[in-house]
Amino acid sequence: MKWDMSMKKSKRNKIPFIILFLIQTTLLGVSFYKSRNKKHLFTLLMSNIGFAYLLEFFVLNLFKAYKYKPKVIKNDFFDNIFGAILSQAIFVPFTALFLTASKLGWVWKLLGGIYFTLVELLFLRLKVYKHYWWKTVYTLILIPIYFNISDWWNLLLSKKNPVIRFISLFLMIMVTEANLLFLFASTRKIRFGFGKYHSWTEHFIIVPLYAISLALFSTMSFLKENNWSANLRVLLMSIGLDQFFKKYKLSKVKFKGVDYLSIRILMILLYGQFRDWVYGERRTVELENFGVEKVAEIVSNRD
Repeated sequence: MKWDMSMKKSKRNKIPFIILFLIQTTLLGVSFYKSRNKKHLFTLLMSNIGFAYLLEFFVLNLFKAYKYKPKVIKNDFFDNIFGAILSQAIFVPFTALFLTASKLGWVWKLLGGIYFTLVELLFLRLKVYKHYWWKTVYTLILIPIYFNISDWWNLLLSKKNPVIRFISLFLMIMVTEANLLFLFASTRKIRFGFGKYHSWTEHFIIVPLYAISLALFSTMSFLKENNWSANLRVLLMSIGLDQFFKKYKLSKVKFKGVDYLSIRILMILLYGQFRDWVYGERRTVELENFGVEKVAEIVSNRD
């Protein structure tokens, strides 16, 4: 009987998240369908997710502002983090991308803020989400600001602002690394912490710091170009970082060496691809340089 009640509660909790997931995914599909530059749009999306992840690190991981209850994962701690990933990687960023890509003005952004405020109130009423010290008014204020940041970021990214490009690549790598580490943790392949026993609270405080460190080094390595030298530097750094964590007993890893190395190489190749999407492929840069040199040569010959 208790098991049946638990199953019913789990199903009831999932439904609001599934409905919202379908709505927001539709908005994402429309955004990409209409876009001519999908690489640019993907970069903006990952940047938006990165902003949300950085905020979530302080609000949820460190200061426990609220709790999600999607009842998708049996472990309550992972279920809470999974709910946060749905919110910060799908629900809000997908909407921000849609508003920016559709060039909708401040009225729509205010309506978007009201929309998410009403969703939050509904989730509270359905008891699939719980406040500790967070207040709904914070959502009402912060969401429209977040939507405006997306517009501003898109504009500067279009103008190829070097600072915005650098931060965008950093956020893309950080988000991917954080999601990968969540997958590893949920399958019990890796666990961070202090001392003999590593609690999940400690794990989810260390994970963002790990992801930020690796993302920052990777971004700096790929800044000039995506080549084998940059790939090798990032690989050596990631191996060194993992060895540091193992040496000081800050991580427990259940990976075979070959498996870990294969995954790490694939991720580094992906990060290099991110770099090319943000800065343009290496061949394009080389052709541009060749064109400049050719023009200079022609002018020189005429003189």
